[in-house]
Amino acid sequence: MSGLPTIDHQGPVPIYLQLADWMRSQILSEQWPRGHQLIAEEDLVNLWGVSRGTIRKAIEKLVEEGLLMRVHGRGTFVSSKLVEQPLAEELITFSEDLIARGIDFQTHVLQQHYVAPTARTANVLQVPPDETVFYLNRVRVVEGEPVVVLDNYVYSPQCAGIEQVDFTRFRLFETLEETYGVLPARGRRTFEAQLAEGRVADLLKVGEGSPVMYMEQVTSLADGTPVEFSNLWLRADRYRISANVSRQRVTQKTTSLQA
Repeated sequence: MSGLPTIDHQGPVPIYLQLADWMRSQILSEQWPRGHQLIAEEDLVNLWGVSRGTIRKAIEKLVEEGLLMRVHGRGTFVSSKLVEQPLAEELITFSEDLIARGIDFQTHVLQQHYVAPTARTANVLQVPPDETVFYLNRVRVVEGEPVVVLDNYVYSPQCAGIEQVDFTRFRLFETLEETYGVLPARGRRTFEAQLAEGRVADLLKVGEGSPVMYMEQVTSLADGTPVEFSNLWLRADRYRISANVSRQRVTQKTTSLQA
């Protein structure tokens, strides 16, 4: 690690904030490029002459800002650019939010055809026996790096010919709404932390056992009819979810018993 921060031990700014400011400048100036690994905390203690607690506070501040990331068992690294999306609060797709934020992306279509659904997919989409569903497998690429793997399953009698659509150019929900008049109105999303394995690790270009965020989604029409079921795996080092939440005060009624 090149360079040493200048620390004012007598000034009004806490030392950990001085260290955080210096590290931030190293990252933003790309002196520390994406993926750069910080040396161990005990080595920073000896190098910078400050306490381990001070270093931890400085690092934690930059972790909160998304500039650094901790990888269990490996150390602390400069984060790649994070994509932050409100997928936990709105029925908005990954691509729609990227477009709204002006972030360029590419779509690689790996498979698109009709398949016999698994028992779970058939149950979720209420598929009659012996019917098939449309399967779409894609990878979204941001800044040259794969960020999300998507497996979508669609069942709707209105979508004849959907297997012929060029999904490198057109988005799935855009096609459902504008081409077929199928209007997703509500959805249920479930999030889970997973470790990348096999196909997902290969497609996201991460090592086996790397952390990924898994999302399962069921999308329905206004009348409750399910039309789309999907599984998404998102790189934990490039992606985070944000949500605006509010709290309503809950007043608990109490009763007193008199003997």
